Amino acid sequence: MNVELSELSKVFPELSRDELNYLQRISHQEHMKKSSILFLEGDSSDYLFFLKSGIVKVYKTTLNNGKDVTLNYILPKSFVGEFAVIKNIPFPFSAEMETEGEIIKFRSEDVRQLIMRSLSFCHYLLFMVADKVQKNYEYCENLMEKNVKKKIAKFLKEHEDLFFKLNKNKIASILNITPETFSRTLKELKKEGLIIERTVVKINKQKIEEILSD
Repeated sequence: MNVELSELSKVFPELSRDELNYLQRISHQEHMKKSSILFLEGDSSDYLFFLKSGIVKVYKTTLNNGKDVTLNYILPKSFVGEFAVIKNIPFPFSAEMETEGEIIKFRSEDVRQLIMRSLSFCHYLLFMVADKVQKNYEYCENLMEKNVKKKIAKFLKEHEDLFFKLNKNKIASILNITPETFSRTLKELKKEGLIIERTVVKINKQKIEEILSD
């Protein structure tokens, strides 16, 4: 499926019309089902992936017992695999759709050509890489955060849509807490008015800020 120019302009707002036309020629959009594999560890980095919607799990498979170890979860509006594409090396980890979603695939060789000749694209890609590093730091901080209410409130603030799409066990896994703790804390937050359940479930955003500011 071809990517609309209007969609690309939202992803790359700083690029010129010619650069957007170039990206349109080297890309296509795909709807991905849950558990679809984007790439496996060791695969050639022929494509750069941009996650429009859904969640991607990145993981490595251990050599001694073949078990998968989750490294991180990538949330929407992020590149996947850019490190390998920029360095032109095989993917150092595997990536799988944790939920269904939409991705945009760009041919890596053409992306590297654009990096060489477009300062705007290079600046944007560098910004996205820096943003990914910041998110990884925040992910590590979230793993160390002991206040479960703050963990849940932060996730709700940043990813309210995903909160209602994912099952409780998956959210608990992302937040590095047990499903039992997540369910118990969620009940407490409902009593405190963080989540309002009437005909439509709503989030009390003022309550989120109160929890995060404690």
